[in-house]
Amino acid sequence: MAKKKKKYLIKLNNKIRTFFNGLPFDEGISTVDEDRLIELLMLLEIRMPSYTKEEMVRMLRRIWSEEGAGTREMIVSYLTQEYKAVHKEKSRTTYTQDKVGKILSILSTMEHTMEEENHILEAFIDAKHAKITPQKIANKLQYMRLNSEILHLESSLNVTFNSYNEMEFYHSFCFKLHEVDFRKKRLCKTPALELSTLLKEEPQKRLEKLIHYKEQSIKEEEEKIDTFLTKLTQKEHRYLPKETLYPILKAMPPQTPCIYTPIPLETIESILEVSTASYHLFESDDHIILEQPHSYDLFGTPLHYTLSLSYEKPYFYHLIWEEADLPLQEDIQNLNHEHISHFQATIDSLYQEMVTLCKNIDLPQETIHSYIVRFVEPQIRASRTLKLKEKSKRRVLFHFTEYIQPLLEKEKREALLAQTIRDFKQLFPLARELKRRIIFHVGPTNSGKTYQALKRLKEATTGYYLAPLRLLALEGYENLKSQGVATSLITGEEELIDEESTHISSTIEMMNNSVDVDVCVIDEIQMISDRDRGWAWANALMGAPAKTVILTGSANALPAIEALCEYLEEPLEVVHFTRKNNLTMLPYATPLKKVEPQTAIVAFSRRDVLALKQQLSQHYAVSVVYGNLSPEVRREEAKRFREGESQILVSTDAIAMGLNLPIKTILFAKDNKFDGLRRRELLPTEVSQIAGRAGRYGLEEEGYVGALEPKALQTIHQAFHTPLPDIELPVSVMASLEHVMLIGEILETEEITTILNFFADNMEFEGPFRAANIDSMLEIASIVDAYTLDLKTRYYLSCAPASISSPYIESVFHRYIRQIEAGGEVRYIPPRDLPAFAQTNDMLLNAEDRVREISLYLWLSFKFPDIFKDVEQALQARVRLNQYIENSLKQGLFTKQCRKCGKVLDFSYRFSICDSCHNRNKQGYRRRNQTSSREYRKRR
Repeated sequence: MAKKKKKYLIKLNNKIRTFFNGLPFDEGISTVDEDRLIELLMLLEIRMPSYTKEEMVRMLRRIWSEEGAGTREMIVSYLTQEYKAVHKEKSRTTYTQDKVGKILSILSTMEHTMEEENHILEAFIDAKHAKITPQKIANKLQYMRLNSEILHLESSLNVTFNSYNEMEFYHSFCFKLHEVDFRKKRLCKTPALELSTLLKEEPQKRLEKLIHYKEQSIKEEEEKIDTFLTKLTQKEHRYLPKETLYPILKAMPPQTPCIYTPIPLETIESILEVSTASYHLFESDDHIILEQPHSYDLFGTPLHYTLSLSYEKPYFYHLIWEEADLPLQEDIQNLNHEHISHFQATIDSLYQEMVTLCKNIDLPQETIHSYIVRFVEPQIRASRTLKLKEKSKRRVLFHFTEYIQPLLEKEKREALLAQTIRDFKQLFPLARELKRRIIFHVGPTNSGKTYQALKRLKEATTGYYLAPLRLLALEGYENLKSQGVATSLITGEEELIDEESTHISSTIEMMNNSVDVDVCVIDEIQMISDRDRGWAWANALMGAPAKTVILTGSANALPAIEALCEYLEEPLEVVHFTRKNNLTMLPYATPLKKVEPQTAIVAFSRRDVLALKQQLSQHYAVSVVYGNLSPEVRREEAKRFREGESQILVSTDAIAMGLNLPIKTILFAKDNKFDGLRRRELLPTEVSQIAGRAGRYGLEEEGYVGALEPKALQTIHQAFHTPLPDIELPVSVMASLEHVMLIGEILETEEITTILNFFADNMEFEGPFRAANIDSMLEIASIVDAYTLDLKTRYYLSCAPASISSPYIESVFHRYIRQIEAGGEVRYIPPRDLPAFAQTNDMLLNAEDRVREISLYLWLSFKFPDIFKDVEQALQARVRLNQYIENSLKQGLFTKQCRKCGKVLDFSYRFSICDSCHNRNKQGYRRRNQTSSREYRKRR
């Protein structure tokens, strides 16, 4: 139902935009003339002190935002000349008159008073016409008269009939206790009465019966009181002396049976003081709580804890009034025995697990004992309860595993390092045989270094182009093809193979080190320092099987490249390039309203990019580029900007690599970004790479760099003029399949997480290398390890481009792994019919996730071609989805909504719920806190 309502609201919003020529309601309503505004307010039955246009527009904006779909429909209908107010009002009035007539017509056949007639009209006026029947009206009359009779009886007898038809009343009784007597009101109840039968009898006879029931109830209560008091006066009470009985009985609640009369906590404390055991006594609303200190010996260390015993108050009071033996000590002993048994069983289980963990280590028993005490004793001391939760047990085992891990791995590490290939360059024998020549094109952006490298590649008989992005690999492929060079394209999710090809354009991770060529171009070599992907550039530099290897990159990579070539014992030729046109920092910040065409604004999150697009789209055609978009959509958006279809480009730092665009000015929206670990200021290398996209040679004579805010401009200015720090060695290398298989064999495990963690913590290499950061790979590996698969399959799946930050992609990945585990074919499920464009942010995000799902499917189809066969269907779906996303970005009408109430939010709004929902949560939290505080104070 909620979904239908949302769709209807969207439909109304679109209809009003169409009526106002694309303007939203808040803007469009100000264009309506005053006479029509007055008519609209009269239609909505809104009265105002003054009818100035400004006041009327403000009132209608508030009504539009706060009222529901019905009111919006009336407004839309009136403005579009579809509303028929007179007919609706007449219909409603006529309908109401028909119901009144029907009710009065039925009542005319029954005896009734004018008061009853009014009550019947009030009861049935809002009922549906078909629901008004003689039987229902007769039943209602009978119920009203029965109710009236009961009220009369209650007033006459000074009683109340409860929901069980029991007659309740208060009566004063005399309490005689030794030499003291007093009167006290008590609540009396009769048995449940057959009121329907009684009301049929004559009034006098009925009254006599009820008086009899009332007197009988009083007599029974008197007998109970006499019995209770007689027992108290026959002899001195075992627990309660005479001087305490009178105030206790005087304070007895009227509705409480005598044998459950509450006893003050101070009196109970004095009763328990005579026992040999010591107790701490507390009370809650419903319970008496006793606490007693105890201790337990754990491997020679005393653990002090408190036992808590709880009794329901009526039960405890009854024991005292009946002078029964209080079973406190016996109950405490039984409870203590139960706690000790459970605790000892947990400790025994923990000890056995720890012994199993270190079965291959000569670890003394006393060491395990002391380790358990070290972790358990502080917990018992803090909680004062003799319990070891499963979570705490797991924590002890975790820390114990860390403690023994160096001992367990010592021999394994020595064995591994003795067997594995520590000299990394020897993993690429073909490259070592070729006696390669390495040329490094060093220079800033827009200096022609990549252009000259690709020119050299085109002239070669055979060659590789290794690109940092799939988009650049595709552009390299098309560039070579357009020059008449037979070329194949190889990326992680697609292959366009030309059997006659002499050149290959591929993403750098897909480098083939087993086929030699004349020239290989490795683009953006400074990426070798990247925390997550640097290993791919290290692999390419070490293993590219080409007689000539041409590197392109920035000057800060030169010292590292020189050191690596020295390690490889291969000659390095350095060719320096300079920027072909000027790049100037703007002296002042550029507000958003003063942004000029041919400007690219760089933000650092999808949310910020879409928020900026939403603001700028009011005045410009805007293209957007961010990492979640597929390369095809990014390319199409860039094309729109390049060809002048859009005037402004809003992008993340995805713009920093390879997009050749007619950008005159680069503006930074912020001076900081979240890099996956923390939020930090932009580095000089990042500012330089992004800023270099401005003033593209051949397109602009000069480029400009600035920021939207003064503070950001100051940071950007400083970073822009800061010399780039040199890339430092060592560089990262990734665990290969050979490494994984070898470590798995030595560790005797097929758990890929265990193997990868071991690689990251222990792998050593000769030369300037270290194990790469594999945090994202480990996240995926933890999913893969939950399934029964061979180690090779686990490794390939752990390398898959499965972004598990997306719940949708994670669920799809689980489905794929389950089907691989079952040994069946994995079908691709295409999206259903798509609308023309996305109307909400969630719809757009879902489409982006569906494209990423296709990338994952295609990647897996290369690793498991016999399982992932629906490649053609996936490619067709990608074309549809990319077109849908592109249309959505052009429309720019999608919205961001509160995830709780669905209210439309501005894209620049930081949170996923609106202020109203947030405030309601805070108020609920405060109420719960206040309730908890009151309960705590009562217990104290």
